[in-house]
Amino acid sequence: MFPFSIKYSTQFKQINYSRNNDVLKYIDDFLVIKSAENVIIDHNKLTFTSKFFNGKSNWHILRPIEKGVFTIINKNATTTLTYQFFMYRLFIISAGMSIMMAIVSNTISIGIFCFCWLCGMNWITAIIRHKKMFKNIVKGIDIL
Repeated sequence: MFPFSIKYSTQFKQINYSRNNDVLKYIDDFLVIKSAENVIIDHNKLTFTSKFFNGKSNWHILRPIEKGVFTIINKNATTTLTYQFFMYRLFIISAGMSIMMAIVSNTISIGIFCFCWLCGMNWITAIIRHKKMFKNIVKGIDIL
């Protein structure tokens, strides 16, 4: 559900069904470097998780998301690679911190401002960074 579930996709013409495993293995290796956890490849789908408390810095690319899914769909002569990631944790943590700020300041407008700033700016940053990561993965797949 938008805005906390974002999906990117692209199409390839040169990838056939027999290379799906190579593509998913490449994505797996890429994500392991980025310290993704619980990477599972199942047929044409790769899922991974990212824990919040695992020693990553606040600027780590996987920090604001809790789960990601890569899916390969082969139709006719084209292959579609889809990446979907989920940021519900970002909403929950931002809402909690904003409520706390509203209670401490006795002003609801401070809470609303905190939520807009914390959630909004982190959401925009995650969108930009994950789009760039997806493009890097696509470039790597083109080279395969």
